[in-house]
Amino acid sequence: MAVTGPNKFGGYFTGTMDDLSWRERLVAMAAVIVLFGLIWLYTREYPVFTNTLQASRLVLGAFLFGLLLAGALLYFLRKRLTPWANHLPEVLLIVFFIPLFMPLFASRLNRAGGSVEHRPFKFVAEAPYVASAYGWLRYQPIEVTGYRLIVKDGEHLRQFQYKSQPYFPITQPGDTVLLPVRCGLLGVEVMELK
Repeated sequence: MAVTGPNKFGGYFTGTMDDLSWRERLVAMAAVIVLFGLIWLYTREYPVFTNTLQASRLVLGAFLFGLLLAGALLYFLRKRLTPWANHLPEVLLIVFFIPLFMPLFASRLNRAGGSVEHRPFKFVAEAPYVASAYGWLRYQPIEVTGYRLIVKDGEHLRQFQYKSQPYFPITQPGDTVLLPVRCGLLGVEVMELK
């Protein structure tokens, strides 16, 4: 199988994997492991995004910061990356991957600090939900995957998800409930029920 890409001499490598040195193979293997690790972290971070009160602000701000960071990195590497045509894979890697993974780092940084306080919300409903990545087998009993909590925060209707147990089984709509909310380092609030 032929692999193509710019080599260290500015030209394109056309050959097989056998032509790569052990260092290049090690770097390629480490890059693949890092990519899969970042994807795994993103899947683990998804429940946090669903319980973030200003998730769109966090994701959009992090994405724009990632674009700015990618632009600054390209500016500082402009002499090394010229001519651009010979370094297109590196440029595309910087332009796409930094903004793509910046919301992950922003969310984890936001949760790294800050204090947890119990805030009042108006209870609307708590409903079980069922989710399955691969579908259900016939005649298999369907089990609850988690719970959705719907509350009002002022005029905003908020929906949170958690998996462990129903926290408000006897609470009536309109009652005030106290939820643990972490105000993170970046000023974005995250509901902390698991």
